[in-house]
Amino acid sequence: MARFLVTGGTGLIGSALIKQLLGAENQITVLTRDISRAKQKLPYPIDFINTLTDYDSSRTLDYVINLAGEPIADKRWSTQQKLRLWQSRVDFTRQLVAWIKTLNRLPKALISGSAVGWYGNRQSQILTEDSSAALEYTHTLCDAWEAEANALSQAGVRVCISRTGLVLSETGGFLQKLKLPFQLCLGARLGDGQQYMSWIHIDDMVNALLFLIAEEIPTNNKPSGTFNLTSPNPVTNERFNSSLAKALHRVYFLVVPSVVLRILLAEMSQLLLTGQRVIPQRLTEQGFNFDYPNIDCALKDVLK
Repeated sequence: MARFLVTGGTGLIGSALIKQLLGAENQITVLTRDISRAKQKLPYPIDFINTLTDYDSSRTLDYVINLAGEPIADKRWSTQQKLRLWQSRVDFTRQLVAWIKTLNRLPKALISGSAVGWYGNRQSQILTEDSSAALEYTHTLCDAWEAEANALSQAGVRVCISRTGLVLSETGGFLQKLKLPFQLCLGARLGDGQQYMSWIHIDDMVNALLFLIAEEIPTNNKPSGTFNLTSPNPVTNERFNSSLAKALHRVYFLVVPSVVLRILLAEMSQLLLTGQRVIPQRLTEQGFNFDYPNIDCALKDVLK
């Protein structure tokens, strides 16, 4: 049994992870802005705090899981929205690390979120954790976010960065936004459809985080550094849409031209029109096995 502090615990990934941690009889504290909402969404027993200073410092803290962040695709990237994205990721992680350093006993590890957007638009190039990035907005945001988390390693704490792809789940996330259009036979290819989508099934996502936490692994073999949390088989937008239409038993034939998306979404259109062909090289090299490595079996499971 271990004690965890989780930020972003009411999100898609956080809530799924917490259920797994509670099943193993761990003790969980969730940092949240809305305790009443969090209590409705998350199972008992969990401790809730509004601020880091509310944490009972007399309690030993074993792991910090940092999944907080304003959703990046929910609103157009105005100057104000970009500030929110930065504050909720970069500024918050800096505050979190500073607080951790004040603890009498440091945690065993910090697992901190990031995204495959770190790589920027690399077209069809296969990307591993050792690949370089295209210098654009998503890279700048993710790179600063990761740097704040990695600063804790200077204090001797093991740090793992999870560069996450699109998460497939039956309970939320981007797939829920796509289901209705495809069910109505209104699903559409975006642009030329050749941009890659790096995705991961929610079960594999949670299991990968547990793998990084590595509670049962001897100290000298515990993972650290940056990990791509994506399926080993990314697919193009065209391939993903075809698989989704097939899973929903619908036809798929529409196209949204690139120019339309650029007019409607401006800079944020790059999320839809560009992509990353990301491979989880470090995870697989260290022995992690995916339950849902292929898009067809993953969609079949979450849409069952």
